[in-house]
Amino acid sequence: MKTITAIILMMISIADQPRKILLFYNDNGKEQWEAQQQILEAQRKEVSDRDIRVISMSFSSQNAAEWKKWNVDGSEAFTFILVGRDGGEKLRSKELVKTDKLFGLIDSMPMRKREMKDQK
Repeated sequence: MKTITAIILMMISIADQPRKILLFYNDNGKEQWEAQQQILEAQRKEVSDRDIRVISMSFSSQNAAEWKKWNVDGSEAFTFILVGRDGGEKLRSKELVKTDKLFGLIDSMPMRKREMKDQK
């Protein structure tokens, strides 16, 4: 019984975590970062509906730990990482990510399918 309770509590805590888009960029990737921000901003409602939190991290000593944690090379101009509710990396790209690709991937995930089913 304790195991079942622990699993249920773990699933509840995972479901409470937002999905994250991590945008890593250095000076050479600032234009890509701005373009990605515009792509996401144009679909603000859909981003919000999918409970996505966008976090930007320019290359600096303050953000070095996050760059290292996500294994992003400081020489990379731009890196897009989608992190699921479970904390795992779901997508990584050095190119701009269009919302149709992003939303298609998220909407195919089991947890998102449950969310959409529950919203009906």
